[in-house]
Amino acid sequence: MIDWKLDGFLPTQRQPAPALETAGDRDVLLARGGAAAIDLFVCYVLIEFPLIYVLGTVFSETYEALGGYAVALSLLALLPLFASYSFVLEWRYGRTPGKVNRGLLVVMADGHPCTYRASAVRNLLLYVDLIGVPPLVIGFLTALVTDGRRLGDHAAGTVVVRSTAPTDRDGAVSADVDTSATARASGKREN
Repeated sequence: MIDWKLDGFLPTQRQPAPALETAGDRDVLLARGGAAAIDLFVCYVLIEFPLIYVLGTVFSETYEALGGYAVALSLLALLPLFASYSFVLEWRYGRTPGKVNRGLLVVMADGHPCTYRASAVRNLLLYVDLIGVPPLVIGFLTALVTDGRRLGDHAAGTVVVRSTAPTDRDGAVSADVDTSATARASGKREN
């Protein structure tokens, strides 16, 4: 049972089929915001915070000398960490844990899996999307004015769409998909 609960966050090599017709939906845009919040939480709390703790322990004098600037520096370090995290997971799996949880998938505009180059371009342009006061002005306005694609998606030729995978255990069983961890690890589709 816990295994199925983790499926709500863990990407797998076996990508679900993309629903390309959902590319311009406003609810996909809102789901992308929720996915980004989940991914930022994962990056900061599960990856960066333990590193800060270890570095703060090893270099305690330097850490104490930084005082309140340590938090600001950690937030500045979060952006390259987030971009790298998104790049690797979108290239390898087509989605991050946040996108898995929200039922989203990054694919090329023609529905093929996201390529190495496309993932790199879309995540490098994340820096451009964050320009503005407050941040995210350019990215948000671009997504609202166009078909829900941010600047990085346009440059890379990608779209973020809903996936058509079953969202619950009963749906997966009725679709004849093996829900065991062993089957997911080996990539098998049959019971």
